[in-house]
Amino acid sequence: MKLWKIILTPLLLATLACNVAADDTGTVSIVGKNKDTSDPKAFGLTLVIANTTWIESEPGNATHFFTTKRGSYVRINNVVSLLDGSKKEVGRLNNIVPDSAKKGDTGNGDAEESGIVFQWEVK
Repeated sequence: MKLWKIILTPLLLATLACNVAADDTGTVSIVGKNKDTSDPKAFGLTLVIANTTWIESEPGNATHFFTTKRGSYVRINNVVSLLDGSKKEVGRLNNIVPDSAKKGDTGNGDAEESGIVFQWEVK
């Protein structure tokens, strides 16, 4: 075996392993619901691990939870801050580490634009 294959193969495998998350695509898919159960609305949120970005969607393209629909995120310990294009925090996910998140993980968070506190689950 050539020396470059011996060196690069473990490096490639380690890189790929770092980009695998809950659904084996390098993304974490989350469904959030208002902590106030009288509000039946929900939203979807996808964290893209490779470039630390997020995308949010709501049925009918609504803005009930978030006005901002995409941006970047930063993680400090087990808290993910969702940032808009100007790096202003528009939301937060508590008790999550995207790189090791798995289906069934749960936590809470808040959508700062709407003031809604929500529960989330990795799908």
